[in-house]
Amino acid sequence: MRKFILLFSLIVLGSFFSNASAQNLGPIDFDGDVNDETPAAPIDSLLAFGLLAGTAYGIRKIKK
Repeated sequence: MRKFILLFSLIVLGSFFSNASAQNLGPIDFDGDVNDETPAAPIDSLLAFGLLAGTAYGIRKIKK
């Protein structure tokens, strides 16, 4: 059962990381004082490793 939960969690988390980007917000109207020429920053790919490490840490804490 634990292997199924872990595998399911990895599949669900992995499916979201490829689409995670701050650039997909769509058109937003700002006041005239906003610098629109600066490109939007994408979410770093290391976020996936951080979430996986946090999940592993949480599972280890729950087991104890």
